[in-house]
Amino acid sequence: MKFIKTLAATACATIILAGMALAAEQKQTCCEKAAAEGKTCTMKCCVAAHHEGKSCEKCNPNKEDLKLIKKGNQAGQKKED
Repeated sequence: MKFIKTLAATACATIILAGMALAAEQKQTCCEKAAAEGKTCTMKCCVAAHHEGKSCEKCNPNKEDLKLIKKGNQAGQKKED
């Protein structure tokens, strides 16, 4: 009986951890998805915000797109040196 309880607890823990891992992977913004493909985001709200040097707060509430833009600019500057 103790073995069955241990097995059930292990199975539940595995399911919970797998669910959290899958949830973390699916939380990419449109700008992050485009950057992963080596492109820039083409959504109108993002293009307008990036043109002004700002973050699109609708799609990127934590300003993830500015982090990607800064990384891209730093990589471009290193190549020019």
